[in-house]
Parts: sequence; structure tokens; C-alpha cells
Amino acid sequence: MAANYWESSQFQRFMLTRYELAELEMILRIGKRLRTRQEIVATAIIYFKRFYINNTFYDIDPYLMTTTCVYLACKVSQDIRFPYDVSDIAECESYLLEEMKFYLVVYHPYQVLIDVSEQIKLPKASLQAAWSIINDSYQTDVSLVCPPHVIAVAAMFLSRVVDQGGQSDVEAQQWFADMNVDITDILQVVNELLSLYDIWNGYSEDKMPELVYRYISDIAASN
Repeated sequence: MAANYWESSQFQRFMLTRYELAELEMILRIGKRLRTRQEIVATAIIYFKRFYINNTFYDIDPYLMTTTCVYLACKVSQDIRFPYDVSDIAECESYLLEEMKFYLVVYHPYQVLIDVSEQIKLPKASLQAAWSIINDSYQTDVSLVCPPHVIAVAAMFLSRVVDQGGQSDVEAQQWFADMNVDITDILQVVNELLSLYDIWNGYSEDKMPELVYRYISDIAASN
């Protein structure tokens, strides 16, 4: 295991440009049903995204892969509550391990958030808001294109919108400046999350054709 994020396989092999990836609601539902820790669910999401970077849904059933990713994440985290142990999952696990070249270490923003919140004495309400925002970030692709500390800082940045945390604007500006993190990177994550929230808030069946058309148009424009 690498001693830090910058020397890890996550940074050296899996920090990527944009990819269009599948929705991961199934992993979230499995995690909730099993009452699995959020970090295990987050690890399973990263495994799933890494696998489909180089593979398509035609190569292997994504429903089987989601189950396998949760199963493998539980094993790596030594969580024995996963109730399934059948031959097809074992076979799929081998496929997943081979595709990821056995690079299983994943660095998450949660620990960065905890460390920074202790240093700056982040109020509990702001910490909880930032934690929830990090949870939401796994439904975007930012974990594949941004380091964990950037996501954590972006979550804290957004948490000030949700809850001012008892800090004055001057104090907030000072500790953001002390972070020594590129504001462009932070805003990239913030914009991704705001886009996600905009979709959630504006979702309706009637708007789906328009959203699909816009999605196809964006893909065509990027090619």
C-alpha cells in the first residue's frame, strides 16, 4: 500500500479525463440494505467506475458487476456482513481484480475532511453538511478526475452555503487561502455538484426527453 495518495495507484493510474459512466443507484441501495459503512459503498462505486473505463455493458452484466464491487469492497474492508457467496460473483470478482490490475487501495475525501475540520474547528453542522456533500459527489465523476483533498475542500466550500458555520466571511476566506488549493479545481468540483443538484431539483418525467436531447447534443459537441 502506498504511503500517501500521490504515490498510490489511484493517482498514478486512475486519475482520468471525463468518461460517461453508468448510474450507480444499485450500489447505494445495496449499501443501505446491508447497512454497510459509507466508505465501503464509496469504494465499491470507485471499483465499478474503474472497471467500466475500459469495458462496456456488453462485456459483462452491470448488475452482476455492482454486486461484485460491493462484495469486493466488503472483503477489502474486512466487513463480513455481505450475505452472498456464489460462484458467479466469485468469477466476476476475479474479472474485476484482473481488470484493475489488483490495485485496490482507494483514498476518499472523508479522512481529509475530518483532519481539516479538526484543524480549523469546523462546526458540527458544517461538518455534517460537508460529509453529505461528499456522499453526493460519488454520483458524479469527480472522484476520477480530482484528488480527494480537492473534493473535501469543495464540500466544505459548499457547506458554507448550506450552513454558515459561525464564521465571518474574513475568517472563511483566510482558511480557504491557507489550504493552498487551486480555486479552479475547487470550482470544478463545485460546478459538478451544483449541476447534480440542479438535475435532482428539476427532475420530472415530462422533462426527460429534453434532458436526453441535451445530453446527446453535449456528447456530439465534444466529439
